[in-house]
Amino acid sequence: MRSRLVFFVAFFALVLGGCGDMVGTPGSSTEPGPTPSTAGRDGTGVGAPSDGTGGYAGSDPSGSAGSSSSSGGTADAGVSTDPPSPAGGCLDTACAGPETIPAGQLTAGAWRDLDDWSFWLGLFDSDLYAGMHEYWGYDTTSRIPVRVTSGGVPVIDARVSLIDADGAVAWEAHSDSRGRAELFASLFEPQTGPFTVRVKADGVTREVADVSPAWMTPIAVEMPAPSAPPASLDLMFMIDTTGSMGDEIEYIKSELGDVIARSQAEATQDFDLRVSMNFYKDIGDTYVVDPHPFTTHVSDVVTQLAAEHASGGGDFPEAVDQAVASAINDHAWRENATARLLFLVLDAPPHHDADVMARLQAANRAAAALGVKIIPVVASGIDKETEFAMRFLALTTNGTYTFLTNNSGIGGDHLAPSIGRYKVWFLNDLLVHIITEEVAPTEG
Repeated sequence: MRSRLVFFVAFFALVLGGCGDMVGTPGSSTEPGPTPSTAGRDGTGVGAPSDGTGGYAGSDPSGSAGSSSSSGGTADAGVSTDPPSPAGGCLDTACAGPETIPAGQLTAGAWRDLDDWSFWLGLFDSDLYAGMHEYWGYDTTSRIPVRVTSGGVPVIDARVSLIDADGAVAWEAHSDSRGRAELFASLFEPQTGPFTVRVKADGVTREVADVSPAWMTPIAVEMPAPSAPPASLDLMFMIDTTGSMGDEIEYIKSELGDVIARSQAEATQDFDLRVSMNFYKDIGDTYVVDPHPFTTHVSDVVTQLAAEHASGGGDFPEAVDQAVASAINDHAWRENATARLLFLVLDAPPHHDADVMARLQAANRAAAALGVKIIPVVASGIDKETEFAMRFLALTTNGTYTFLTNNSGIGGDHLAPSIGRYKVWFLNDLLVHIITEEVAPTEG
């Protein structure tokens, strides 16, 4: 395993070589989101280490120890920001070559709503956002978090189900590398409790009966010591390649190539990596979805990524529903894995009609049931409706909302998200951090 990882890393060093230092240091500045309408729900900087244990204060993008609600930070809308310096040192063709853009240029932030749930619920007390649940057809108020352990050690990839009073499955999920699973009652349609939480791992089933939605205290389920699943990661990218992505697509391609290479090198344990690179546009374009199967041949992924360019589109919404449905239903995700991650890179919402909403919600449900975390990467030009749609997808699959920022000076204007304070990262560093924490989480 180690020899293959070394080969992949050496290969990418050749493919991605450019001017200067390819890997940037995360920016040290923080950038506030809009102050939420409800007082007392403040956030702190995302990802800033709070101590020597590797824990993080604030809403860590990977959801490691600590939360913004418990760390005592404040969301100060008056704090200024200083953009991190480009990692490669220059962007012109004299340095980088006409077709080479160094990684470590785009800047980004992240927010994990599951780690500051009172903040999330408080947003809907505002007239600005009160209609978002109804607009997208989600009701996230009946959340039931579950923690699956064996002797205090997280159980990875256990099947976790919420059973309603009629015996039907209301929601399904998998436990992640920290033993966390997220269940939702009445997310898309009313469901009747009391509910039962059912956990299955290695042929053993445990149940907790008479459960009601209560997010403040996770349901604790103790399992016998299971056999650990193979250390493995299914990593998928689904990228909007319509014309509106033209201001950033070449930079994103460079960042993602770097992310794939560094994820293998920076994981604290060896793991079997499969990657799938996929693209989508809209109905009437040269293609709607251009899917590619999972592969261990990373050179194939590099070729697929390099060949794509932004074109098509026309109206604002794109075929996001078909993209997510293809990502989940048309690919052979591993039955057992340490982590399954879908990075959804886009700058526009799905079309807003009944068929699209039904398809998107069905894909969302299927992703959670497969244990696939959806991690949106939102580029320039989105609106608030798109932001909330992506946050719905992220939080219902135990994922993280990520977004590009204006700090880089690249591309169009980037919408300030309705969150607390967060750390500004280089995009490649942020995604590598998220991936590494999903495969081998830090202690604490």
